[in-house]
Amino acid sequence: MLSLRRFTTLFALVALAPTASAQTGPMLTPSAFMEAPGYFGLDIFGQTIGKEPNYLTFAQSGAYQLRTRVDGPIFRLLYVPSDRAEFSAEVNAQTYAINDPRYGKTISDFGDATLRAKLGLAKGEPSARPAAALQFEVTLPNTSFGNGLGPNTLRFASTLLLGYKREKITLNGSAGLSIQDEPLRQHEQRDFVALSASIAYKASENYEIFADTGGYFGDGVPGAIAQREARLGVQNHRTLFGRSTTLFLAGRRGLVDFQGKWGVVFGLTTVIRQGVTPQVP
Repeated sequence: MLSLRRFTTLFALVALAPTASAQTGPMLTPSAFMEAPGYFGLDIFGQTIGKEPNYLTFAQSGAYQLRTRVDGPIFRLLYVPSDRAEFSAEVNAQTYAINDPRYGKTISDFGDATLRAKLGLAKGEPSARPAAALQFEVTLPNTSFGNGLGPNTLRFASTLLLGYKREKITLNGSAGLSIQDEPLRQHEQRDFVALSASIAYKASENYEIFADTGGYFGDGVPGAIAQREARLGVQNHRTLFGRSTTLFLAGRRGLVDFQGKWGVVFGLTTVIRQGVTPQVP
């Protein structure tokens, strides 16, 4: 496990070094590239992770009570009002813990909501120069604290995004700060370094393979955890119901104990309205 963690950290730093969409589809790493003004898109997806400990049980007794977590459907709306601004809103309709040993049954609750805003710093040109942006993110407390499904605390992140494109390869990386309130102690918080990186390879006209890894680095506590994971998957770009759509499926691997072990993320991204690139006089 330790060597895998070191590899993950190294991969993130290496991917950031050469370059130093909104968070769409299955990606952990937000894209530094922005759609054309007027773009309006929708993600609908779900995700699972196995062997995730209930952090309340661990905080109380130090015991690991493992369960399978399911999140979804998750809805993410994305809007680009200008060539330097992008906004998104994400809502997890429901979150479940399957056969939670703490309660001896499957439990569920409403999921959290996350708001993101991106400021474009450099547009970037394929095979020429990288794109750069700043992203601000706040997760609003919604999932109840009492069953260990969520901390019911405010979480904030601010990150610098960098991206570089070639004909078939797209690199993205992010680095910044994440602040999480602790659920078990009043007026206390945890500050983390947030790092992530992704690489996508266009295998054919319609298929793209990607690898993505990242999370938080620092000293966490139950409920405010330095979560890290890796993803590997495929995206299929096609037309569905007359709209440009991407179907995606990826495997998940938690890189720390409280992240869980293995899982999947699956869903689709569809374009509700295409953006229009401004004409340069």
